[in-house]
Amino acid sequence: MENETVFQSDFQPDVPDEVSVLRKQLAISLKFHHSSTLERLPIEVAVQVMAEVWDACNRNSASRKNGARRHVE
Repeated sequence: MENETVFQSDFQPDVPDEVSVLRKQLAISLKFHHSSTLERLPIEVAVQVMAEVWDACNRNSASRKNGARRHVE
């Protein structure tokens, strides 16, 4: 049981299928590709970084949808 990962979205029947799949993909990616980094960070820092990355991705996505060119800072 220790090696099994239980995803919260597995127990949320009102979550759309696409969101559930994306949550699982993100969780798997974080666990198997970034676990050593996450083990060394306080949860508050890890969550803050995730929020910053989400903001950056959504800002870039909105810019492309509006026809703006991608700008590298």
